[in-house]
Amino acid sequence: MRRRGDRGSGAPRGQLSKIGCPSSPAFGHGADLHHPQQLERGEASVSPFHRQVAGGALIISADRPFQTVSSALFGGGCQQKSYIVNAQVPHGYSSDDPWLDLEHRVLDLGLTIDETAAMMTAADVDDVVERAASGDQFRLQSYVTAGVGNAARAGVARKTYPGYRAGTINIIVAIDGRLTEAALINAVITITEAKAAALQDSGVTIHDGSGRFATGTTTDAVIVAATQNPLYEGIHQYAGLATELGSAIADTVYQSLLISLRERHEHA
Repeated sequence: MRRRGDRGSGAPRGQLSKIGCPSSPAFGHGADLHHPQQLERGEASVSPFHRQVAGGALIISADRPFQTVSSALFGGGCQQKSYIVNAQVPHGYSSDDPWLDLEHRVLDLGLTIDETAAMMTAADVDDVVERAASGDQFRLQSYVTAGVGNAARAGVARKTYPGYRAGTINIIVAIDGRLTEAALINAVITITEAKAAALQDSGVTIHDGSGRFATGTTTDAVIVAATQNPLYEGIHQYAGLATELGSAIADTVYQSLLISLRERHEHA
């Protein structure tokens, strides 16, 4: 049963869906990413994204709607969204209906439900760590908040819970550029690899006495949001570590999470 804030796709092939992911562009494999006249490589020091912290939430937007791929509880999946929200909740937060809690937060912020993707964290959103990068046919900004009280390692058995508990690593990567659906999903893989690397290099371990490094927490969330800005001629088909875009995503996420974890340790 579909709930408000979760809209399906179904746009004609070859168009950017108003409620889903962009379909595969009509161009051949290996097409060159040409530099447009309007946006040259490394140009523009002013961020194309708008960022504010209000009402206990980090809100990201741009001058045009984003195409998003995300694991966000509210408005997640493959969508078109105008606002990306990381909402702070109290430590120890637990709820049987976190979706409804987020709906209330979105409305309290004065945002439109169908235009918003939202996730929640027990970390202080005022302490969000940001890193920017630019390259061939893109500019991007990473936003990371980190709480590792429920650090976990994939593949290791642990107690599970029916409700939702906060204490997450939430990662938002906003990209001013054009990406295929596959590249948006590829970016999620790259972000996850960077997160796991930062946790290992920060020495974060799981709480079973084994000393094994954590690969995340039990409730991590990620949002990749692309403007699909038509001023860029090139369309990114990949976002893995071998690409300039993927490398920039990995570096900004890795560095942001390292800083966030270090600051939490220093303030503990």
